[in-house]
Amino acid sequence: MPQAIPHTYRILAVDDEEAILGLYRDILCLETEGARLLEALGGGEGGGGQDQAAHVFDLSLCTGAEEAVDTVRRALDESDPFSVALIDVRLRGTQDGIEAAARIRALDPGIEIVMVTGFADVSLAELNRRVAPPEKLLYLQKPFKPQELRQLALSLCTKWHAERQYQDLNTILWETVEERTAELGRANEQLKQELAERVQVLERLKRSEERYRLLFDEDITGNFVTGADGRVVACNEAFAIIFGYKTPDEALGFAVQDVQFDVLDGVSLFDALAQGRTLRNIETAYRREDGERIWLIASFNGVEDEDGVIVEIRGYFYDITERKKLEEQLRLAQKMEALGTLAGGIAHDFNNILGVILGYAEIVLEDAQQGTSLERRLHAIVTAGQRARDLVQQILNFSRQGGQEKKPLHVVPLVKEALKLLRSSLSANIEIRQRIETEDDLVAADPTQLHQILLNLCTNAAHAMREGGGLLEVTVADESVDADMARTMPGVRPGAYLRLSVRDSGHGIAPDLVDRIFDPFFTTKRPGEGTGMGLAVVHGIVRSHEGTVKVESEPGEGTVFHVLLPKTDRAAEAEAELPPVSPQAGGRVLFVDDEPALVEIGREMLESLGYEVEGHVDAPEALRSLTADPGRFDLLVTDQNMPRLTGLELAERATKLRPGLPVILCTGFSDAVSPESMRAAGVRDLLMKPLLKRRLAESLNKLAEG
Repeated sequence: MPQAIPHTYRILAVDDEEAILGLYRDILCLETEGARLLEALGGGEGGGGQDQAAHVFDLSLCTGAEEAVDTVRRALDESDPFSVALIDVRLRGTQDGIEAAARIRALDPGIEIVMVTGFADVSLAELNRRVAPPEKLLYLQKPFKPQELRQLALSLCTKWHAERQYQDLNTILWETVEERTAELGRANEQLKQELAERVQVLERLKRSEERYRLLFDEDITGNFVTGADGRVVACNEAFAIIFGYKTPDEALGFAVQDVQFDVLDGVSLFDALAQGRTLRNIETAYRREDGERIWLIASFNGVEDEDGVIVEIRGYFYDITERKKLEEQLRLAQKMEALGTLAGGIAHDFNNILGVILGYAEIVLEDAQQGTSLERRLHAIVTAGQRARDLVQQILNFSRQGGQEKKPLHVVPLVKEALKLLRSSLSANIEIRQRIETEDDLVAADPTQLHQILLNLCTNAAHAMREGGGLLEVTVADESVDADMARTMPGVRPGAYLRLSVRDSGHGIAPDLVDRIFDPFFTTKRPGEGTGMGLAVVHGIVRSHEGTVKVESEPGEGTVFHVLLPKTDRAAEAEAELPPVSPQAGGRVLFVDDEPALVEIGREMLESLGYEVEGHVDAPEALRSLTADPGRFDLLVTDQNMPRLTGLELAERATKLRPGLPVILCTGFSDAVSPESMRAAGVRDLLMKPLLKRRLAESLNKLAEG
C-alpha cells in the first residue's frame, strides 16, 4: 500500500553556528499556510483541522558533518528518513559541508539536499559532481528570507513525498498487473474480486493524479507540458506569471523552444533531447513581450513514442531574476567599497604632494613684494592648490557619503567660470551659449559640488554631440514649485527654486533607457569612454541639497537636464581671511611625519612662527627622543597615517610619558579618527592636510589661549 502523507516532514539542518540553527528553528517550526496545504494533499478528513496540521516540519539540528551523517543513518535504520537536508557548505572540522552531503547522499539517495552558503565562490559543477544527482540538489545563498526558506522546504518535502508515492504506486501497479495476468486463467467466480481490485487501483490512480495536479498547479516553479510542436498544452500559474501572462490559459501555445540556451550551442531543444543530452537546471536570460528581461533556470524531459520520436516535452522554469539582481547589487557594493578604499589612498598621497606645493608657496608668498608678478603667480599656485584640495575632499565625500560645506553663494559667477574652463576642452564644432534669466541666483550649496554638477552635465552633453557638433546651452532661471508639483518630486518642498538647465542638440536618449541613466555604473558609452558614475554623482549631490533633477529627451532631438535647487535668503559669505597670528616664541615642538618633505615644511612654518623644532620621519624614533627627555618638548605635531606607529598611538604614548603635553593631529580625511579616540589619546586639535601655515598658526593660538 502507498504510504499516506506524513503528518510531519523530517528536515535535517547542519550548520556550525548556533545562531543559524536557531534561525532555522524559528522559521521552520511555525504554523504556516503550507501546513494546511499538506493536510489537504494527504487527503485528511474528519476532525482536527488546523490543530492537526499545526506542525508540518520535524526539525533535527546538527553542528558537524559526522553528527549529521550519524543522524541520517539512525533515521534510515528506524525507517523514518529525512525528507530534506539543509547543509552549510563551510563547516568547521575535518569534513566540510560538501563531504557531509556526499556521504549523506550515499546513505540516502532519495533525500533532497540544499547546500547553503554566504559566499559566491562555490563551484556548482563540483557540487553537482560530488552530490549527484543535480535534480535532487539545490543551492541557497545567505542571507535568505524566511518565507523563501519555508516555501523551499515545503516544496522539496512535497516533491520528496510525491516521489515516494510515485515509487509505491509503480510497485502496486506492477504487482496488480502480474496478479491480473495470473488470475486470467482462473475460474469465473474470481472475476468479481478481480474487478473490485481493479476499481480500487483506478481509485488510487485517480487520487494520485489529483494530488499530482494540485502539486503541478500550486508549485512555485513554472511547470509545463508541450505537444510535438513545442508549444505549451498545459502549465501552472507560476509558468504564466514568469512569462508575463495573467492566467495559465493565456500562456497556452507559448513556444518553449523560443527560449534560447547557450548550452545548446544552436541545437534545437527537441534535437538536444533526442541526442540524449541531460538538460537539468540550465540557466538563461529571456526578454518577455512586455520588454522585461528575466533570468531563468530550466529543466526538460522528452517523452518518446514507440518509434523513439519525442512527441512531448515536460519540464519547469524557475525565475531567478531577484537573485541575479541581488548578486548585481553585491557586485556594485563591492565596487563602491573598492572606490572608497582607493579614494582614501589617493587622499593620503595627493594631500602630501599638495602639502609640499601649498606649504612652500605660502612661505615664499610671505616674502614676495605686493603687486609684483611673483606675488600674482604665487597666489595662482595657492588658488590652484586649494582647488585640488577641494577636489580630493569631493572624492572622499562621494566615497563615504560625507556631509557638504554648504554656504550661500551666487550661481551665475560659478556657471560662467565653469563654462570658461570647459571651452578649451570641448570640440570647436560645439557652440556654448549661456542664458541668464534671473537676478536672484543665491542658493545654499557646496561650491565644489555645484561645480561638479555643471562639469558632469556639460561633459555628458558634449559627448552626445561629439560626432556632429551642435549647441550646448546652459540656462539659469527662476522656478516656483507649488504643493501639487512638490508631490511629484520626492524630497522637494514647495517654494522658490533656482533652475539650472543644460541642453544639448545631440542624439537624445532612448525611452527605455531614461529611467536608468541615474543608476550607478550604468552607461551607454563604449569601454574606456566613461564609468557610468557622472549622472549618479549629479543625482546624489542634488538630492543632498534638497533639490531634484529632471530629464527631457527625444531620440534625434537632443536632451535637457533641469536641476532645481532651493533658494536662500541669507547673504553670500565671502571666505574670511584668518587674522594674523602672533608667534608664540620660545616653545619646542616635536614634529613627526613619514614624508621628509612635509617634515621640512613643518619645520619652516613653525620656526617662522618663533618655535624651535625637532623633526622626525620615523614615529618610533620620535618616541625614543621624547622618552629620553619628556620635559624637553612643549608640543607634539604628528601625522595620523604612518607606518609602524599611527599618530593616535604616538600621541597616547607621548601623553603617558608627559601628562598634559599638547598634541595636534594631522590627517588627510576626517573620518580616519573619531572625537572619542582623539580625546583618549590626548589630542587637543585636528588639522586637515594639506597643512596650511595660517591654519597651523590659528591652532597654536587656540592652544596658547587654553
